[in-house]
Amino acid sequence: MDQRGQCQGVVFNIQHFCLHDGPGIRTSVFLKGCPLRCLWCANPESQRKQPQILWNWEKCVGCGACEMACPKGAVSLKDGVVHTNETACTGCGVCVDACPQKARELSGRWVTVEEVLREVEEDQLFYGEEGGMTLTGGEVLAQSEFAAALLEGAKERNVSTAIETSGFGSWESLKTLAYHCDLFLYDCKHVLPQEHQRCTGQSNEGILENLTRLSTEFPEKEIWLRTPVIPGYNDSRENMQALGELARHVSSCTRVELLPYHNLGEGKRRQLGQAPFIGETPSEERMESLRRIVAQGGKPVF
Repeated sequence: MDQRGQCQGVVFNIQHFCLHDGPGIRTSVFLKGCPLRCLWCANPESQRKQPQILWNWEKCVGCGACEMACPKGAVSLKDGVVHTNETACTGCGVCVDACPQKARELSGRWVTVEEVLREVEEDQLFYGEEGGMTLTGGEVLAQSEFAAALLEGAKERNVSTAIETSGFGSWESLKTLAYHCDLFLYDCKHVLPQEHQRCTGQSNEGILENLTRLSTEFPEKEIWLRTPVIPGYNDSRENMQALGELARHVSSCTRVELLPYHNLGEGKRRQLGQAPFIGETPSEERMESLRRIVAQGGKPVF
């Protein structure tokens, strides 16, 4: 096996037969680690790069088996609540195996490029002319070396490739991935700079610069702009108009997708001991009105 096949990264899920992560049937590989802290994050377990423990309070009986088993002393039980010191936790999974109630789950595992591509190859028969592999996260650019090896290996196997990215990372990392990527699903959390900083904890200056360079230097690479619609945060007319204008100026952008907020990440948020996000799912009528605003920029909106 070549050295690239032995390259390792951390994934927290590999989903098969996905229909919403690019065209056709996809195998979606979820990479761990993300520098953004979106208030509404749908995959809060993806933010930390290292494997980490999820605790299901509904299954836990407070027996203390996890505390006794942890070789690093990272687990403590107080008043029936299990606490995990993430600084001390190495993600070894010993506490998971020790729990008789299956109340603990390890999110994230170290895998090699070859291991991931073997799973992708098992789905290849179902891809047809449009399907393929999508790298998502987390933020793919946070594991750019691993991602590049996955993309290159997939292309050698004649598998179509896509990346879902916020664009937050170095241009050199994005450029390296672009050579082996057919489609970019480019997430625009917010177009307005101050609001992007407020909602994600990071500036979008580099994100927009990377988007412009990607379209300019790799005009043959198709880009879909995607925005999660979070009522009260990024669904203003001003932001939707700005999104439409952004799409208009990105020549290789072929469509814009507006994705209604869902609260599927709330259970994981609680299992990680994080504060809840109280969000609202927009109605279909509201979504259609926003699509009309974005469509004024001239690109198809879905």
